[in-house]
Amino acid sequence: MEINPHDQKQQTRGTKQRLVEALRFSGEKVRPLLAFYMKFNNDWSWNNAAGLAYNLLLAMFPLVIALASMLGFLLGTLDPNTYQQEINRLTAAFSALTGVEPLVAAALRHLQQSAGILGIVAIILSIFNGSRLFLFMEGCLDIIYHVKPRGVIAQNVMAVLMLLLFVALIPIIILASAVPALVFSLLQETLLEQIPGSRFIFSLGGIFGSLIACYILFQVIYIVVPNQKISYRHSWRGAVVAAALLEMYMVFFPFYVVHFLGVFAGALGLLILLIFFYYFALILFLGAEVNAFFAEGIHTTPQDLVTMVHMVTSHYPTSEAVLQEQAANSHKRKKPPAGEKKKLTLQ
Repeated sequence: MEINPHDQKQQTRGTKQRLVEALRFSGEKVRPLLAFYMKFNNDWSWNNAAGLAYNLLLAMFPLVIALASMLGFLLGTLDPNTYQQEINRLTAAFSALTGVEPLVAAALRHLQQSAGILGIVAIILSIFNGSRLFLFMEGCLDIIYHVKPRGVIAQNVMAVLMLLLFVALIPIIILASAVPALVFSLLQETLLEQIPGSRFIFSLGGIFGSLIACYILFQVIYIVVPNQKISYRHSWRGAVVAAALLEMYMVFFPFYVVHFLGVFAGALGLLILLIFFYYFALILFLGAEVNAFFAEGIHTTPQDLVTMVHMVTSHYPTSEAVLQEQAANSHKRKKPPAGEKKKLTLQ
């Protein structure tokens, strides 16, 4: 059966139209993602993540001192053995990452050796030094939201309060991550343990609890730290994305360390910790970018951060000579020629 040339042309034209519509549809879906990546890149998130990772590493020591001192106030009524058990749990919680346990142990020894007025000074200094982390974090998030930073006093008040809030949240986060696993472990002792697939369901308890803990952490940071009033409705998306990515990252990071960085584990444990903090910072900024771009409607800048600084400041004169060269003729402070000066004198 021969195909009519007219019908063949119609089929070809229809195929081209469907292809064009499919390409247009896919372009409309991909275009926001490309714009989102451009904003992430123009906000210097890759570079700021390296700076935040370094600040996280520096803040480990004062954070542990502040946390241990607060636990001392909260658990001061306990007997010494019970208090030591809580401190050991704190050390074990941080020891999952290579290089953290020596810092925690050193911080606790420093706190135990400081007594009286020296101990109070050590706690105050640890709170001040640890709060510098949130100063840097605020600057990075202000770039993402395209807002100016707080004043010096407001910045330091926010940083100290955020540090105290962060220290207070750690027990809640640990409890949130431990309760589901505890409930599922208790259910394992019942007849539910004999149900097929129950072990897999029980194993999800720890993951679910850890997701809740990560979500609480990111949600608080996204609402409090930026110099912008951000509602829960405009911040939960980024917190969910960041919590899910961090949970997956914490699952695969030990595999990455063992197979690719195992040779450095003994000598360069802090380097491995720095790598962990770097990708943690990227996840933190990625969640903030999701909130800013999709919830707040903040779009990318025309150029990246450094190029924009150059564009804004490049026209500024760098010397008095350049200033005179750029000035209008009526404003240039030039000496008149000798002939004109003599003519003016005769007049």
